Amino acid sequence: MKRYKTADAIKRNLKVQWEQACNAYLLELSKMWELDYDLTPNGYGYWIADIVGDVYDYGGMITINMQDIIFCVENDVSKDTYFEYTEYCLKCSEYNFPHPTFQAFAKGCPLIPQERFDRLEALQKDLDDYAKETRKLF
Repeated sequence: MKRYKTADAIKRNLKVQWEQACNAYLLELSKMWELDYDLTPNGYGYWIADIVGDVYDYGGMITINMQDIIFCVENDVSKDTYFEYTEYCLKCSEYNFPHPTFQAFAKGCPLIPQERFDRLEALQKDLDDYAKETRKLF
């Protein structure tokens, strides 16, 4: 049986179509979130590692992957919701808790209550203060 090999012209065409689709989604997200959009070499944001369709960095303010870009555009998800998600992930990471996907978060999955994070922060502060006092003894 002969192995099928995709022609180079088809590969190039698929790549061009993919990049156009990714950049069109990115443009739409930029409009929705009222962000600057400039893909020129000295532009505001860029595809990380020059891989179109992977992760986009809006000048260090927002980093977002293609899956989340598509989800936001297709579901009219606000920039504030995305910021809330990133803040929630940072809190989870601080205490080594698992965090949901962005899609699950945006759809309202169960979350660790803020009160639990507040309590953990208070306990951490107490522990840090106690350690500081103990160091003074030696």
